[in-house]
Amino acid sequence: MNLLTFDIEDWYHINYPPTDFTRYDREEDHQALLKRLQDILTLCREFGARGTFFVLGRLLEKCPRLGEAILTAGQELALHGYEHHLLRDQGPDRFQHDLERAIRAYEAVAGKQPLGFRAPSWSVGKDSFWALPILEAFGFAYDASVFPIKNFLYGLPRAPLRPFFPRLAGQRLRLLEIPVSVFIWGSQRLPYSGGIYFNLWPLALIRYFSRRRLEQGGYNLFYFHPWDLWARPRELTRRLKARWLQLHLGDTRKKFEQILIRFRPRAIADELASLKEQAGPADPAGGHGD
Repeated sequence: MNLLTFDIEDWYHINYPPTDFTRYDREEDHQALLKRLQDILTLCREFGARGTFFVLGRLLEKCPRLGEAILTAGQELALHGYEHHLLRDQGPDRFQHDLERAIRAYEAVAGKQPLGFRAPSWSVGKDSFWALPILEAFGFAYDASVFPIKNFLYGLPRAPLRPFFPRLAGQRLRLLEIPVSVFIWGSQRLPYSGGIYFNLWPLALIRYFSRRRLEQGGYNLFYFHPWDLWARPRELTRRLKARWLQLHLGDTRKKFEQILIRFRPRAIADELASLKEQAGPADPAGGHGD
């Protein structure tokens, strides 16, 4: 099973270093983001791919055309929160308030409730498991916010590697959690399927990791941002004062096209029933199996 996902956020929505979005939110009209989104939708149409697009609620408020373009193209529209703030910086009350705003923005565009959610910067962690019962209470069918490695910003290094129903304080949630796919090499977990990792690994290794995960009975969950596929304009990175990382990542369109050709990924909603069949209850912080 191969799943294709996108986090639709603008150039300034980063969490390293912590960024004040307020100024940029006032100045940005998101037309450059819309153009990149349309380019992605064109590629998906040309290669027969269907994906899940996690969009910030704030962007749906300011630029409804983003959500409309996704739906018109026959893709799955899902939520990425309201603004791109880490869950641990919000707390339960603020998260619930912002989630309500995001859902209203989504419903104004789609005319129905969203099925799926992904937290900004994969920020479901030990300090924010409280978000999962809130998502369930708001009617979400699945969450795709767990990254089963650990780095400086996010991650759960012992999280399950298969879909699971989170078990918290002895209670099993109905919300399905769909972790990012990683490659198992001995005792190591190697991320490969999106973002900076997709940029840094050569295509041959990405193909190898992806094939092996399928042979091992796993799945591939590919994830991208609009700026991952094309280099960011230099004037944007200067405004943000983000140097090497923001300036040199991206421009991986050819790799992306090869993934579409070789793995024919689908949206999460298309495979949700099958994912649920594979899932069992597990502790998000310390699951077992691969």
